[in-house]
Amino acid sequence: MRVLLTGASGFLGSAVRDELLARGHEVLAQARVAPRSGEGRVAASWLLADLAPAGAPARLLERAAPDAVIQCASLADIAPCADDPAAARRLNAEVPGELAAGCAARGARLLHVSTDQVFDGSRGGWREEDEAAPLHEYGRSKLAGERAVAAAPASVVVRPGLITGPAPAGRRSASSRLLESLARDARPRLFTDELRTPVASVDVARALVDLLERDALWTPGALPGAPGRLLHLGGPETLSRHALGRREAAAAGFDPDLCEPSTRAAAGVEASRPADLSLDSRRLAALLGWFPRTLAHG
Repeated sequence: MRVLLTGASGFLGSAVRDELLARGHEVLAQARVAPRSGEGRVAASWLLADLAPAGAPARLLERAAPDAVIQCASLADIAPCADDPAAARRLNAEVPGELAAGCAARGARLLHVSTDQVFDGSRGGWREEDEAAPLHEYGRSKLAGERAVAAAPASVVVRPGLITGPAPAGRRSASSRLLESLARDARPRLFTDELRTPVASVDVARALVDLLERDALWTPGALPGAPGRLLHLGGPETLSRHALGRREAAAAGFDPDLCEPSTRAAAGVEASRPADLSLDSRRLAALLGWFPRTLAHG
């Protein structure tokens, strides 16, 4: 399959790119800047393009002429979106909508990656049919992107939990930041009152490509309407950020006691960081026939 992968040089995008290439797909890898030399297990066709300018998504689709699009590009995380709401709205809401419209016109499949941050954290075990009510601009812009994508008939939105695993060279992930901190003999302070269903990046990539390849999902009427075309992709456990940090530290050979407990209130972010974003991912697991892991190792 000829697949356009946006955000192909990012943390998740790199894992998806490797999974697609390993399965023999032709990968058109979009990135804003040139990738590092040798990046990717097998050579992908890199398309350097900034998605933010007006008309850029349509021009990219015209250039790539894909059978399918996996949309991983975004302005990620809470702080960058709070600092630049206009950029968040453009990259997280408008660009996915324009890609969806282009895919609909071409008859191409679209798999869009969203986030668990669309929920307010007032309880856990969030299901696809639960009402989203984000607390911050990142969540609001991603929810707007979901709704824009839903207008395309051959589209599926996937909401991952907190994605774990090391980032490629020059990129960042929560796991990489933690391990780099431990390697400097720091004592990272991690929240005991923020709950997630963390999921390994390689399993997120595997799940996305599994969904893309499952032809029955993309036939007309196979996934009618929301929440049918919306799937949660969390790991099998609900863990606090502190408990997850201890697990990751031990798996990497560090003393888990170096991870010190803290709270959102102590850090002054209780109002802006949802307390419980744990996802109920049984629908996706039943569809795939397997359940993603918390960590790829350890």
